[in-house]
Amino acid sequence: MITLPKVMNFSDHYEGTAVQINAIRKLAPQNRVFSNNLRLGQVNFDQLEAISTSAALVLTAELSKWNDHKRHRLLPKVGNWDPDIFSRFYQLGFFELFRKTAEVEEMSLGVGGVGEVRLVQYIKGKTGAASKTRQLKEAITDIIGDKISKWPILNSGLSEAITNVSQHAYPKSQGFSQNHKHWYLSGGYNPKTKELKFVFYDQGIGIPNSLPSSEIWEKIVAFLSFVPAMERKHDELLLKAAVEIERTSTEETDRGKGLQDLMEFINERGQGYLSILSQHGLYKYSVDNDNAVVKSERFLYPVEGTLIIWKVTLIE
Repeated sequence: MITLPKVMNFSDHYEGTAVQINAIRKLAPQNRVFSNNLRLGQVNFDQLEAISTSAALVLTAELSKWNDHKRHRLLPKVGNWDPDIFSRFYQLGFFELFRKTAEVEEMSLGVGGVGEVRLVQYIKGKTGAASKTRQLKEAITDIIGDKISKWPILNSGLSEAITNVSQHAYPKSQGFSQNHKHWYLSGGYNPKTKELKFVFYDQGIGIPNSLPSSEIWEKIVAFLSFVPAMERKHDELLLKAAVEIERTSTEETDRGKGLQDLMEFINERGQGYLSILSQHGLYKYSVDNDNAVVKSERFLYPVEGTLIIWKVTLIE
């Protein structure tokens, strides 16, 4: 049985985020080999009072991975759930992983009138992202009720970011098969604050671990040459180096690329942030009233895989 704490918010306290993701990932073995003796019968979220979109997506992704391997529909007990928590998970498509129950069907009748944030049902994909981001655009447009200005830039950023990360997340040399290579994507919109949010998550080796075999590794080594040798492999520094090098490359070639497009979208709006959490590192680029700030932080506990959280305020 899974029992969650009262609050799961990945946006505010990043060290806590790492702890929470690791707690969730303990639902499945590190090597993704599920023993026939393992059983997960119920999901109990009775104590949960608040959960962020990113935390909900990670939890859904882990249970989806479990379901892929076990082919065993779990049984949700939702009678004592907070209505807003139920609404969030229902919109996210969480209950598609479970056996249908009359209790869930009855509670679903109230979904839509609870809470401020409207979520997109999670999208699960492999490698290429073009068709999936189109699916996300349609769902987001339905929620917002209007077209998103400059969607081509945003679409390009999402597609390339997903492709770049997922292509290197699951190396065959580390035992990953084709069945492992999933990523998860969702979005949400708050009509009151005009905040649009996208969350991407994969369960691979993480960006810092993939960089030594990447085409920009030599540039990263040069970028970090001024850092003491013992610190050069710190995940937060590797993340910062990777993003800064890609930014320089983008400026030199006069073309958008992946995360840089997402950052530029934030710059144009003057309000928002992009957070990348992977292994022991965080890189966060935030803009508040047109003032940009870069934050780099190291975790005691690793975030296995990669979690990207992007939020912007859609005020023209």
